[in-house]
Amino acid sequence: VPQIPANILLVKNLTVIGFYWGGYMKFRPSVITDSFAQLFRWYQEGRLKPHVSHELPLVRANEALDLLRARKSTGKVVVTI
Repeated sequence: VPQIPANILLVKNLTVIGFYWGGYMKFRPSVITDSFAQLFRWYQEGRLKPHVSHELPLVRANEALDLLRARKSTGKVVVTI
């Protein structure tokens, strides 16, 4: 879990909010499905543009996992099928 010194938040007048999806999955699953539906709509409309730093074929999936473990990706690591 990333850590942020509290003084940085105070000096820059920032707010950090935590969120646990697990509670919604259990008690209000429709919130999750509606949220993902909205995210997919935004993606289709081009409003969300995730940065893909690596795209590898399925036969190199182990290499993709190594990139994630070693924290060598600067964006999404996509494995194509």
